[in-house]
Amino acid sequence: MRSLFNVAAFAGLIYGARHFFIFLNEHRKNRLQEKKLEVWEGEGGAVPVAATRTAAQVSPRKPSTPSPRGVN
Repeated sequence: MRSLFNVAAFAGLIYGARHFFIFLNEHRKNRLQEKKLEVWEGEGGAVPVAATRTAAQVSPRKPSTPSPRGVN
C-alpha cells in the first residue's frame, strides 16, 4: 500500500513538472512572438485591422486586369 502511494506521488510530481515546463515554454514563445511583433511594427509593417486586433500583415495584391474580349 505504501509503495502504491509512493508511485502515485512520484507520478504526480512528474506530471506537475511536465505541466510547468510546458507552461514555461509557451510563455517563452509568447514573449518571443511579442518581441517580433514589436520589431515588425517599428519597421512600419503594422496595419490596423480592428479594435480587438493590434495589427495584421496585409499582402500586396496585383491590380485587377480586364477580362478577355469574348467573355460577358
